Amino acid sequence: MMKNLNQMEIQTQQYTDFDMIESLIFGLVILTITSLWVLIEQRKNPKFLIWFIPLLLVLVSSTYVTYTSILGKPRIEIPKEGLYLKHYIAEPNWIYLWVLEKDNVPISYKFAYSKEAHRGLEGVEEKSIQGDYMMLKEIEEKDGQSEGDSEEEGSGYTVGGKVGFYKWDYTKDLPPKVINN
Repeated sequence: MMKNLNQMEIQTQQYTDFDMIESLIFGLVILTITSLWVLIEQRKNPKFLIWFIPLLLVLVSSTYVTYTSILGKPRIEIPKEGLYLKHYIAEPNWIYLWVLEKDNVPISYKFAYSKEAHRGLEGVEEKSIQGDYMMLKEIEEKDGQSEGDSEEEGSGYTVGGKVGFYKWDYTKDLPPKVINN
């Protein structure tokens, strides 16, 4: 029953995404037709063409990025750093990861599924459930050995490439709390 409900939610989300993409494409087609009409009408005015063509190119190229960010769609990349919040694995295609970045802004990411990332995120989730703060950071290589090979607590969890998780010891990184009586 729960699995069917989740499948229905995913299908509903896919239909909603499809409707939004259709309206984006429709808007771009209308913009293209209007722009071509204006270009044909103003073809003998070089001053107009000099500013209109670059402006139109910038507008069209930034529309998709702006549209997806307004809708809150995940970035399609592996995050470089942040505090692990949650993940969802849509096996065998995608992994969705929510990370708290600078200024406490939660960002969602979407990247291709891999068994390595799946296993790593399961380990990170276990540590998170136990109350540990798991940080995501790019692994730096030292003396021919990567940080993931060290005996550091929380090492060995990775989402692929040079990005891995470690346990954040907030007692060392944050200043001590001073209580004035």
